[in-house]
Amino acid sequence: MKTEPLKLVPVTSRPLNAESPHAALLGEVTPTELFYVRNHFDAPQVSTSPWMLAVDGAVAGPLNLSLDQLKELPGKTLLVTLECAGNGRASLNPAPSGTPWDLGAVSQARFTGTPLREVLGQLELSENAVEVLFVGADRGETRTGPTVPYARSLPLEVALHPDTLLVWEMNGEALPEQHGYPLRLVVPDWYGMASVKWLQQISIITEPFEGFFQKDDYVYVGEDGLADGTPVTSMRVRALIVQPAQGSSLTPGEVRIAGTAWSCHGTLSRVEISFDQGKSWLETELDLVSSPYATQRWSYSWKPESPGKYTITVRASDSRGDTQPLSPRWNKGGYGNNSAHQVSVSVA
Repeated sequence: MKTEPLKLVPVTSRPLNAESPHAALLGEVTPTELFYVRNHFDAPQVSTSPWMLAVDGAVAGPLNLSLDQLKELPGKTLLVTLECAGNGRASLNPAPSGTPWDLGAVSQARFTGTPLREVLGQLELSENAVEVLFVGADRGETRTGPTVPYARSLPLEVALHPDTLLVWEMNGEALPEQHGYPLRLVVPDWYGMASVKWLQQISIITEPFEGFFQKDDYVYVGEDGLADGTPVTSMRVRALIVQPAQGSSLTPGEVRIAGTAWSCHGTLSRVEISFDQGKSWLETELDLVSSPYATQRWSYSWKPESPGKYTITVRASDSRGDTQPLSPRWNKGGYGNNSAHQVSVSVA
């Protein structure tokens, strides 16, 4: 039987937002054409001639760098998982506002660029500097009215981390337009909203940034156990079942269940699977991790006791002691929903 080629799963068309098909997530890298797309506005048209990156703010003297000048600086390649902060929003009830992501707003790629600290190290920063602001070329109206560029800031210590990258290459090729050509930020371990695309300006600032995408969006509001206004930052621990897919009809015999899992807090300590709605748990087999910022594959060999319908549940735990909850944690923005993943299957 002919197998249909994998394609992105569209969520919205203007602006374009699309999910990676789960079947593409078991490989070490997600093919670039299947990497999830998250846009707040339409993608801007950016040319590398005469494109320059402006670096200014609370510094003794500003910089303007071409792409070629950036590429001359020390660089590195990192295998990094990026996940949208709203991944899984569609399963929350009542439904929050925002893009209705299912569970495909996550992908993994090899990103090549120069550490941001290599650029900041050329500047004399003010002793009052507290954050670094990143401004993209994409812009549009927000729900509060004004037209603004997409802009986010990072604490100075995160900006200076050796693995916070200014990226020009993805999976060995120039960044595609939808992923931030010619230059984007990649912040490992943080949700994807921090990795500003179409980067055109970096500013050193002496007061916390209070732009729309920092103070109005990407904050937790209404979540039990969190103060309203808590910023969305690092990714929460999560595991996904990739095979079998939801609604699969299985033949009797041994069934290989497999998926992927990740956490930004240390390492994964275990991935567990349940066939009785979480009353009991069995430990799966975890592959070795290939990068501190990469997903880990897990698998389990299952022999169903009898024909019928089954619900398979999986949850991950990390070395910090965090475990996925069985039920979603609701908040107004639908951020950070990392409830245990379930698929329903039938055995003939």
